[in-house]
Amino acid sequence: MESKKSLKKFYFMLATWLVVVVTVICGSLLYDQYKTSEYDERAKPYINRVIPELSKWEPATTKALMAEEVAATISEEKFAQAMVLFSRLGSLQKLNEPKFIEVHTGKQGEIGTQTIIEYDIDAEYTKGDATINLKLLLRDGLFEIYNFNFSSEALLE
Repeated sequence: MESKKSLKKFYFMLATWLVVVVTVICGSLLYDQYKTSEYDERAKPYINRVIPELSKWEPATTKALMAEEVAATISEEKFAQAMVLFSRLGSLQKLNEPKFIEVHTGKQGEIGTQTIIEYDIDAEYTKGDATINLKLLLRDGLFEIYNFNFSSEALLE
């Protein structure tokens, strides 16, 4: 009798634990969906428009897409070197769906309070695959590139 009572208690505790775990996971997924939906509708079309522009590897074009305050901190020489490095990827062939990473909100340097939305985008270039980390500055309802980076094995060659 005591054994059956202990077994019932064990199963009750196990079921309770499973319900809590499932609830936490579902809540987390719903919260992430809520957080991303706020930006995805406007950010994804912007990303799909600017990545092909970045992938032309033209320093002037790229700098024009960036937040003015950020672009001003990068010397022309370093910017040109970065574009030469990234141009090793070749021409853009395919752009996959941007994946929301996170929102950074707070005071950053001279820009003041800002909202930066971070995305990762997998892309295919003629010389290999790359992952693009793109941080967008949201200012007055419009996006500007705050920071970007291309990661690819093709850049190591």
